[in-house]
Amino acid sequence: MSSAAHLSGRLVLRWEVLLVVAIVAIGAWSTRRSDVFLTRLNLLDLATPYVFIGLMAFGLALVVIAGEIDISVASTLAVSVVSFAQILQAGVNVWLALLAGLGVATALGCVNGLLVGVLDLPSLAVTLGTLAAYRGLAFVIGGSEAATSFPLSYTKLGGGYIRTELPIALLVLTGFAVVLGVVLHATRLGRYLYAIGSSREAARFSGIPVARVRLLVFGLSGFMAGVAGVVYVGYFGSARADSADGALLDVVTVVVLGGVDIFGGSGSMLGVFLALILVAVLRNGMQLANLGGDTQNIAIGALLLAAILAGNLARAVQTGDIRARIARWRRKEVMRTEDRVVAASAQTKLENPKGG
Repeated sequence: MSSAAHLSGRLVLRWEVLLVVAIVAIGAWSTRRSDVFLTRLNLLDLATPYVFIGLMAFGLALVVIAGEIDISVASTLAVSVVSFAQILQAGVNVWLALLAGLGVATALGCVNGLLVGVLDLPSLAVTLGTLAAYRGLAFVIGGSEAATSFPLSYTKLGGGYIRTELPIALLVLTGFAVVLGVVLHATRLGRYLYAIGSSREAARFSGIPVARVRLLVFGLSGFMAGVAGVVYVGYFGSARADSADGALLDVVTVVVLGGVDIFGGSGSMLGVFLALILVAVLRNGMQLANLGGDTQNIAIGALLLAAILAGNLARAVQTGDIRARIARWRRKEVMRTEDRVVAASAQTKLENPKGG
């Protein structure tokens, strides 16, 4: 019985299980707010507007697990889509233009990787700079006008359906979740990412090519931003230099809410996937309840903060650190009490030396 109770306790503490519970709870709230929520079309389609968010989050999750950060993913997407549009308008085949756009996004990710992995610059500072630089580059390439003429065979990747109900973009998202999940949890690269995120110096001493892996993971993040751009253009039907502007909050929220440790070394693709579904269910429910965009952003921001606090608490419980902190706090309180007693006794003796 004790082993069964221990197993059930570990299952309850699994972050993915908590995400499923949260999805069900928010779904129940959304159902009470609108009868439309539980319709088959709505359930199948509610994640489609956020597939490009999820694809960027998959790439960012790999970077964060390695102990780094990449806040330039949305700007990378913008450069990728405007490059794709310009190449397509030059008369190049749509699929070759698509590959070129992916190549541009991957190259931009590798630039981040070179600066972080090879020159050993802090990733937050680097990607903060490239966030602005890449967005400016997108405007240089594409100008302020939107490109809107794309073949139907291409736009189906983001806005098409199988048998008029199942979104193709959802299949793209699920496919990449599975592939990257296998890469992360069943390959040498995945083990390297966890090792580097846990301790970069220990990973280096164990023979892991840290600089090469850091370069590779930023390249993967750029590639996933490019894939997100493919779905983005397919869904919205336009490529602009300001594409995905403002999407970074949702991307970071999905990664952190998915259980990826912001300090690196832990996380899963399943958690990130479920976190995206949770954000999609929450936004869909608020939209059906006629709540404005500002209110939605407040809710998403609160969800991000709650995820950070809950993640820290869960890790403290699992590692026993919370008990150690309570014990240290109690010892400090005992010492403070003893100090107060000694001080009061000394004060009494000073005030009444004959009585002492």
